Amino acid sequence: MGRFVTRGWLGVFSVVGLTLALGCDAVPPGIIDDILNGNGNGNDNDNDNVSVDLVELQVYATNTKEASGLALHPTTGEVYAVNEDGLFGPISQGANLSTMTPIGATNLDEAPFEEFELDSLVLAITNSGEFWIGSKGSGILAVVPPAGGPAEAFEGQAEENTEQAIHPETMAVVPASFQGPQMAPGNLLVGQDTDFDWLNAIDVEADRTVIRVDNPTDPENPQERDAHHLTFGLDGVLYSSRAETALTTEGIQTIATSGLPTPLPGTLGLKADSFVGLANGDLIIRGARAVTAGNTENGILIYSAADEETVLGVALPLQEVSEDDEMIITSNGDTVYLSLPKRNQIYRAIDKR
Repeated sequence: MGRFVTRGWLGVFSVVGLTLALGCDAVPPGIIDDILNGNGNGNDNDNDNVSVDLVELQVYATNTKEASGLALHPTTGEVYAVNEDGLFGPISQGANLSTMTPIGATNLDEAPFEEFELDSLVLAITNSGEFWIGSKGSGILAVVPPAGGPAEAFEGQAEENTEQAIHPETMAVVPASFQGPQMAPGNLLVGQDTDFDWLNAIDVEADRTVIRVDNPTDPENPQERDAHHLTFGLDGVLYSSRAETALTTEGIQTIATSGLPTPLPGTLGLKADSFVGLANGDLIIRGARAVTAGNTENGILIYSAADEETVLGVALPLQEVSEDDEMIITSNGDTVYLSLPKRNQIYRAIDKR
């Protein structure tokens, strides 16, 4: 996978951004796909100023029925997704989920999953191949065996906490390179974006113990830890994001093995609904960024670790994106997948540099 350009191409994307942002009511999704894929330029008459050479959104799977949960199998690298009808996979290029039979989790609308918000499911696959499914509106998790089948409910309580501490908005499996006093390789990290910023580590490969990951706040530089989205970059760093844009606040943090968060320079005003990290520390982000008061960029953004700045890569219409969009990356970093539930499609985000 090539390296995302971070300098000198804001102007290149300005025409695409204006076409999508200002003409979104008049431009059907198919035309937008054509613009991004270089198959047409809609109503734009200045072809010389439009470039489609930096990033391409290529349709990978269709008719996903608003599948928001997306994950890669840790052994095979195959793509799996979950929607209100159940768990699907492996998903191949060109797949039509409406013609596929789910391999499990077809009971998510039954007891004891009444609190599941089926249009905002998150998915993680553990090292042993178990499928863990969560919903931010529920205090439980659904677990599907590696071979598939009905989901079983998991209710865990954090140590020294009398309230259920599992209301998953985001999940990530701890890699072998990450070891801390409260987190261990193979643990399932479960985050929720609340006033309390709860983060839990579940020992999914052993006794299912749920440990509340405390925030050892630095008294000289106190930081509120957020968990709107969690991801481990290919560089082994754990990143988290905030759930709102704020011009004076960094939207992404790094979380140390101790659980301590540190703001990521160059992410002011950023709301990262989902993102992945490259080996060089760059981030590819599905979200929005407040540039000035009343001026927000929305779409796919790129964070440059070297330049410590975030720029808009591709603008996307507000009505075609949501907080439930999900982005994942293969272990070798050569393929990024993006699920857009409102478009009912899964894409490959291809670096064209």
